[in-house]
Amino acid sequence: MSKTSCFLIAVMLAALVYMGAARGFQWYERKAAEKAAQEASNGNAFTFQNVPVSLAAPMPQPVSHPVAFDPAQTAIFLESTPLSNELKTQQAKDTIESILADYQEDPNLKKFNEDLAAATRGDVEDLGALSGVELINILKENPQVGQVVQQNMQNPEFAKTIQQIFTNPQFIESIKQLQGGTLPPPVDSQVKKAQQE
Repeated sequence: MSKTSCFLIAVMLAALVYMGAARGFQWYERKAAEKAAQEASNGNAFTFQNVPVSLAAPMPQPVSHPVAFDPAQTAIFLESTPLSNELKTQQAKDTIESILADYQEDPNLKKFNEDLAAATRGDVEDLGALSGVELINILKENPQVGQVVQQNMQNPEFAKTIQQIFTNPQFIESIKQLQGGTLPPPVDSQVKKAQQE
């Protein structure tokens, strides 16, 4: 065999190895996405607006122990007569504000709020603004909110804070109340829909 033939065979083998590696990586990405989707459907994913958060954000490394809800920050008040819808809505807003006020000194949440305000040019000031019925409109008008969430969820300390907030039953019930007793579609589908429009 000539040197040219050996060289061409070596080039073809290198191309085959490269194509095999690319196919292997694609297979790995597909399997990882399927596993993440399965974990999200099983309820093991972090939640944002009480729906799975994917936004293509890599999840932080799992901690050695689960983050438990801190009942020391929970106070339950029962009313003797049912509240009107307006009072229920106001109470839900006040509950969310109160819960988020407990975390106002958290540096990771402060950074998230600053990033959110900067990305939306002041239209969305903090996490509380994303807790109401206006979420879908906010995502349509400010698709960059998804990027802010994605970037901040890469910080394990921020993810831990978000998990603590979203495991608070009062926070979950308040979100349901503000959204009419139903939960909106997942945030990632809202972001995609807003970007298409």
